[in-house]
Amino acid sequence: MDKRLVIYLSATFVLSWVVWAVAGVLTGATTQGLYSSAAMGAAVALSMFFPLVGALVTNAAMPPEKRIDLCVRPRLRGNGRLYMLAWSVPALLALAGGVVFFLVFPGLFDHDATQLREALGVAGIPSSQMGLIIVGQLAAALTVAPLVNSIPAFGEEAGWRGMLFPLLCERMSERRAVVAGGVIWGIWHAPIIAMGHNYGTGYPGYPVAGILAMVVACTSIGCLLSWLRLRSGSVWPCAIAHGAINAIANVGLIFCTAGPTLAGPSSLGLVGGIPTMVLAVACWLQLSVDGPVDHRG
Repeated sequence: MDKRLVIYLSATFVLSWVVWAVAGVLTGATTQGLYSSAAMGAAVALSMFFPLVGALVTNAAMPPEKRIDLCVRPRLRGNGRLYMLAWSVPALLALAGGVVFFLVFPGLFDHDATQLREALGVAGIPSSQMGLIIVGQLAAALTVAPLVNSIPAFGEEAGWRGMLFPLLCERMSERRAVVAGGVIWGIWHAPIIAMGHNYGTGYPGYPVAGILAMVVACTSIGCLLSWLRLRSGSVWPCAIAHGAINAIANVGLIFCTAGPTLAGPSSLGLVGGIPTMVLAVACWLQLSVDGPVDHRG
């Protein structure tokens, strides 16, 4: 195997998994599924920068001719349309995914948003404010949140799309590289998926089924993000799209009686993610079947 791949994957996985394990033990997430703690959330947010760290370590260990250009320059000129797509498409996918999910599982739709109403009651906020809060959350998710979230998302994208994707393309076609990279990216999430991230812990086949669902989600999203990376020549549209996904993917949970499930309503679910999968296939078909391909810079 390419020495650069070994260094990158070792650094990224070891750093992330050690931090998650320590945080999981300290917060009880590893034994009680208490993933929602602030400490665990902080550990996960920190770990989003570890793919970037892995990429920097890899380049530092290599001679100049073997280093990978991580494409961290924004390249705004001529790419305005791609940046707008990166900002807006995740919201459309989340909305479409929620519609698909509740059409398949109409009994799980809660038009009263009961869970949110109860949470507001615990916090001492009158239910009359719920509509305003929902609108405010949606407005933030569509405007400010993608930009704010793009900073930690950049930490991942500089690694996955900036380093890993070009390295894989040196060994195989773009289409195969996207699939291989998606599987790796999904498996990277395995420890926190086992702690309840995205899908909870009470589903059949826990935690393996959740890890497999995350692999599917990461492969689908990876098709979109790799397409943006190739078309723009920069990882920043990928970071904005990644940040937008993190901001809006779970919006359907407001109206779901069951909370997070493997199926959805999150766009990371197997049913809620169907619109994302359809778009992913469209992007994947535009990638090259020839390989290897040099995308080092």
